[in-house]
Formats: sequence, C-alpha cells, structure tokens
Amino acid sequence: MPPLDVSRATNPPADWEAFARAHGSFYHLPQWAECLQRIYRLPMEFYSARTGDQLRGLLALAEVPPLLGPRRLVSLPFSYAAGPLALDVAAADALSAAAREQAHDRGIRRVEIKSRGQFPPAPGFQRTSHYATYEIPTDGGEAAVWARLHPGSTQRSIRKGQRAGIAVRRGDTAADWNLMAELEERTAHAHGVPAPPRRFFSEGARGLQGRGLADLYLAFTQSGAAAAAITIWKGPRAWIYGFGASDPGQLEHRPNHVLLWTAIQDAIAAGCTFDLGRVAPEQSGLLEFKRRWGGQAIPLAYDYWPEPAGLNVAARDRGILSKMGAVWSRMPGRIARLGSGLYRYLG
Repeated sequence: MPPLDVSRATNPPADWEAFARAHGSFYHLPQWAECLQRIYRLPMEFYSARTGDQLRGLLALAEVPPLLGPRRLVSLPFSYAAGPLALDVAAADALSAAAREQAHDRGIRRVEIKSRGQFPPAPGFQRTSHYATYEIPTDGGEAAVWARLHPGSTQRSIRKGQRAGIAVRRGDTAADWNLMAELEERTAHAHGVPAPPRRFFSEGARGLQGRGLADLYLAFTQSGAAAAAITIWKGPRAWIYGFGASDPGQLEHRPNHVLLWTAIQDAIAAGCTFDLGRVAPEQSGLLEFKRRWGGQAIPLAYDYWPEPAGLNVAARDRGILSKMGAVWSRMPGRIARLGSGLYRYLG
C-alpha cells in the first residue's frame, strides 16, 4: 500500500462532503464546520489522510481562543462527536498526530478530539469517557418506536399536549428563527448558561436549513401563543436534537413533547435514527428524560493532548460549572443576553 499522507487546508477538499456523507454524521459535514467558522469567527483547518489519490480519513479542527483556559484546537466546538472520521486506525492516528504536531508548532497548549470511540486514543493522547449520547432506534416504524416510549410519562405527555390543542408547524422565515433564538435565550438563562448569539439561528441554522441540513419546529397554543421550539440537525443517517427551548408559562401543555414526537415521526419517515444528544451521568433528570424516550446510550470518547482539562471534564452538578450556573441564572435577563458574546469560547 502506498504511504499515508496527511495534508492541511483552510477549506475542505472537493471530496470531503461525499466521504462525510458516506461514513460520518451531521457534525462531519463541511457545511457545519463552515457555519461555526463564519458565525463564531473561529479559524478552521481541514486535515485529510490519503494513500495516493484515495481519501482515507478527515478531521476538521477549530482554534478556540482563550477565556477560562488556554488557546486550544477542538474537533469540533458545539459538536459532541466530530472526528476523526477514518477508514482504519492508521488513518485516525495519522490525523490526530498531525493535529498534535500543529498545536506544538504553534504554541497551542491543548488539543481536544471528540468521537464515538471507534478507534483507540492516538499515541500521546489521553481519553476520558464521561459522556454518552442517547439515540432512538427507528427500526420497526412508528408503532414500534411509540411502544418503546415510557407509557406513564412520555406517551401520556404527548397525548396531553395533543388534547390541549398544541399546534406544530415548521419554521423557515427570519422571524421564525428569531423566535427560536428568543426562546433559547430564556431557557439558557434559566439553566444558568449563555445562549448562542441570535445570528447563529437567524443566519447559521437558517442557512443550513436552506441546504436541507437543519429544520425548525415551532409549537403554539390554541390561542396562538408561542410555546416552544426545537432545532434539528439532519445528517445522512441520524437526525440530532440540537436545541430545545420553551416558554415556562406554557410547559403545563407539554409543547416540548409534542414537538419532539413530531420530529421523531419525520425522522422515521426519512429512514433516520433520532439522536437526543449528549448527557453526563450526574445530569440525572436529563438522562432519565432521554431514557423515557427510548434512547439507548452510546458512550462518547474525548481524547486530550497533553492531558484532560477544561470545561468538558468538569462535573455539571458541582464545582466551577455549578457555581457559574447559579450566578448566571440570577442575572437580569437583559444582562444575561449580553453573554452571547462569550459563547464562542465555550465549545
């Protein structure tokens, strides 16, 4: 076999998207990396591993500026598992080695590579396995998926929302995406974290929607009041629950349950699984919520050079993250909204 060669570019090569669609997830698609680059002003590099003309692996890396820690290379911010995407361990190791060498040469003190653990950690990297994502299998069709939902909470909540007259529609206008952003600001504030800037939704997510890679679902009460919204990332084999937000005053009508069930029905029709997203074991309420939707745990592997550090290794229910969340949730809403400028540092 010809030797393996790794190249680095500031734009994805022409064959990147086809490889990502054949082997990867939404988070491997070049449009997602380009969205992060544009909205958050993050320098982005695209690494390709080849033998001759054959593409054997790829890895996108963003340079995240320092705030609470050092400057770092991340694959990828705001993506629970983004690489390396490779045909074999040799290609995966070569891509990780190239990232480590690039960081060393540029004086960058940390590399973070997030994946589903298809390969062992590359030499020089240390692995943590704290998180899992929860995926709803859609084999067997809608009836089979419904039967796997928890009857006493999930099924009941969906029916309650439907009886309350919650109406769901897809959103695609600038006003629709701004509504998503506004609801997300309220929800993030209540959870004690900054929200993404509004242009992430109105420009970034809406742009992905125009390419068939995202969707927006909106829920309204019988009186026409906006109750909740969810953003879905649409990959080649799995749809991902990206964001969910709601008006606290409308939660008794269970709009989030009706929205999620509608999106899951659409994923089933598209022949895709439905990914409920990442959770840490100490987030017991969120973890149980995902289980009650029939989600099955898929462990995630986060590899660090030279050693594990940063927000992704911090506990969610104690320590600095818990203290920061308590302070943030008590801020006036108008002040918390200004925190969207901090979001680019958190991925």
